[in-house]
Amino acid sequence: MQKVATENFKSFQIVSGYRIRLFNVFIKTLSCVLYCVRVVHDSRLLPSVHLDFNLCDYLFWVGRNTYLWLIQTFVALVSLSETIIVFYISYEWNICRLFVNAHFLLELVTSFPFIITIFFRDLRIMYVPVFLNCWLAKGSLHSMMNDLNRGSLVKHSALFRHLLILFSTLICLIFTGMCSIEHLQRAGERQFDLFTSFYFVMVTFSTVGYGDWYPDTWMSRLCVIILICVALVLLPSQLEALGQTWIARQKCGSDYSGGFSKNEKHVVVTITHLEMELVRDFLDEFYAHHENKRVHVILLSPAELDDPTRLLLKFPLYSERVHYVRGTALRDENLERARLGDAQACFILSARHQDKKIITDEHTILRSWAVKDFAPHVKQYVQIFRPETKMHVEHAEVLICEDEFKYALLANNCICPGISTFITLLMHTSKGDEGKKSSEPWHKVYGFHSGNEIYMIKAEDSKFFGSFIGKSFTCASYCAHNRYGVGLIAVKSDEPNAKILLNPGGSHIIKSKDTLYYMALTNEESLYNFHKDLKDQKKKADLASTIANVGKYFGRKLVFRSVQSYRRNIKAFQTKPGTSSDSENEDSCDKCKGPCIKLQRSYPQVRTYIGTSNTVCHMLKQKRPICCLQLNEPCEHCPYTSAHEYGWSNKPIILAADRTSTYYRQVHKLHPIVLLLELEETSSPSSSFLDAISYFPLIYWMHGKMLDNLLRAGVSNAEHVVVVKEFASLAEEHLADCSTIITVQKIHRMFPRLRMITELTHTSNMRFVQFSANNPYSLAQSKFEKNEKKRGSHMPYMFRLPFAQGGVFSANMLDRLLYQAIIKPYVVTLTRLLLGIDQSAGSGYLSSVTFTV
Repeated sequence: MQKVATENFKSFQIVSGYRIRLFNVFIKTLSCVLYCVRVVHDSRLLPSVHLDFNLCDYLFWVGRNTYLWLIQTFVALVSLSETIIVFYISYEWNICRLFVNAHFLLELVTSFPFIITIFFRDLRIMYVPVFLNCWLAKGSLHSMMNDLNRGSLVKHSALFRHLLILFSTLICLIFTGMCSIEHLQRAGERQFDLFTSFYFVMVTFSTVGYGDWYPDTWMSRLCVIILICVALVLLPSQLEALGQTWIARQKCGSDYSGGFSKNEKHVVVTITHLEMELVRDFLDEFYAHHENKRVHVILLSPAELDDPTRLLLKFPLYSERVHYVRGTALRDENLERARLGDAQACFILSARHQDKKIITDEHTILRSWAVKDFAPHVKQYVQIFRPETKMHVEHAEVLICEDEFKYALLANNCICPGISTFITLLMHTSKGDEGKKSSEPWHKVYGFHSGNEIYMIKAEDSKFFGSFIGKSFTCASYCAHNRYGVGLIAVKSDEPNAKILLNPGGSHIIKSKDTLYYMALTNEESLYNFHKDLKDQKKKADLASTIANVGKYFGRKLVFRSVQSYRRNIKAFQTKPGTSSDSENEDSCDKCKGPCIKLQRSYPQVRTYIGTSNTVCHMLKQKRPICCLQLNEPCEHCPYTSAHEYGWSNKPIILAADRTSTYYRQVHKLHPIVLLLELEETSSPSSSFLDAISYFPLIYWMHGKMLDNLLRAGVSNAEHVVVVKEFASLAEEHLADCSTIITVQKIHRMFPRLRMITELTHTSNMRFVQFSANNPYSLAQSKFEKNEKKRGSHMPYMFRLPFAQGGVFSANMLDRLLYQAIIKPYVVTLTRLLLGIDQSAGSGYLSSVTFTV
């Protein structure tokens, strides 16, 4: 037996040790229960064989019937045999070491006397302190927990072990005091039963005692003193260890063990740096949808919770549904703690305000791979910064590339002014309650219609569009808006590999199986009483129009006529000969005021990164020399050094960026683009970047900061100025936009009528754009924004004039698109089509029409 144990000592300890200790705990607990049974049935009288006795004899002799003695003796024999065998194997034949082990000595005191009574009948009524077996059970229980933690299947936290140690120590102290006081009082005038003794011990440990029960023998009093001293020695150290473990647990987060019901769902959100604003935005958007009300959120992050985030998670709305687990997603142990394998989805977010976004994307890629390796079936919703890293996370269910969306949104804002505000409001889930309490008419209209969102429904299941099956898309869109106030914007057929089409026009006929995408204040499934709720909704919309002094009939007639005129102009332009730049015979025209630039509609010939979206652009048939790309440097092909010398027919667009980063428009409406880069004087953009832009017409770059070289870039005649912030400093988080805001303010003061589009890091800094300390209207807007915050608005900045007119934008707003993708996965595809990132054959594109009254 010793040979087998020596050869397989480790497996013997882990596999067999747990079972042996579990059996040991059971035996010791059983012996304590039998002791209590003996005390309850004790008559508290000495046996009749002892005629001459004193009070001390009550401490050595007790009443015990034969059956109880047999059971106690059998249990003691089993317990002692098991202890001798285990210690004999553990100490490898060294018997002397047994007699210096406290566990073995205590086992002899509680079990060996019963073995002696087998041979001496008169000693069967001898008292044995069997209740001390509770301490042996406590030791075996702790050893059993150690075996569990060494096993690979069951893991318990350190806090659980400390709690177990503390409570087992308290139970042993109370049980020992209860049994010892009860027995010692047998020799006193006032005898205690077990319950009275338990009451006395509890009162003594919790208070100084009530005095109704008290020990009247010196041995009982000495026992109370010893118990108090032992408690003062053992409990403080264990309470201190428990407190330290609790503090460490609060910092490290807890393990998610699941809800009360097996049907409860949860999602895992993994991010390297937790920020209060990011967590709040995610929770606000995630729980804004009714489908997510019962879904738990697990925050998995290696970063420690800061105080604002900790307070946020203690809100009643989130305290029971949001759990924090500290750890990196690159370790399977942490993913197991978050129960990722059972999760409904996993959001992999990128840390903001990082200097090097490429490194941040690399971390995101590894986390995505770790999640895919651990739980391949879990859907991933990934956010990255650089487009070139998309190829590594193509397995994600939904992928948001910030640079793609940001630059597409800023570019479209030059073509369709205010589209950044439109897309931002469309991505934020809102009930349209913003601006209700305002005295400004445009606040009420603007806030009410900010509740519009995009929904989808099958044509055959729709009450809005069911009657338009078999009719054209144009007819369905017009009639649905006229009757119900909803805007049909896209359609997807049920054919295999079908794509979403934006406004396919009158050529598309609505079929019963088509999926329709519409924009409305609410989805029609939420209208329980369809006609009544729809009527109330139209009343609110008509009231908002009345407040804004927009006549319902006159406004509709004006818009319809303007749109018809616009369509006729488009048709005339498309059929007019000589307007296509693809013709080789087109050498000159009146619009170009000279020789036409030879262009072709094709995909870019040079890609700056792998995986770029295929977008048809106006491309030069022959690329320009690299020397001609720098605006302010003359070369042998072009002697000009400033924008005014070029004599462009359309106003230029100036893009001011701190570093280089890499739609269909009619040829003669193309605007020159000047890239104003903050580079060192001796440095220049990379050759791959210059090679890529050399195929595009009317694109130039130049050195200099925004203020220094704006005049040479043609700011006085510019159509738009786009100010892009590439990265933010970590030193002072909310001051990251300081230089951008000051620069934009200077430009605004010098050129007040210039249209500027500014990118900021923090939405809270929007109030500083075009700031005027002496403007009473701006100060009133600030007061109204504070009131909107108190009412719980998620977008209190939406009423600031720079944001409302589309002059300021923050990339943080794009996060909302990813958060609602778990409920509306089609929103990302629709947004990419709207911004021109993706293109579909037969699909429309984003455009704008200017109406004047």
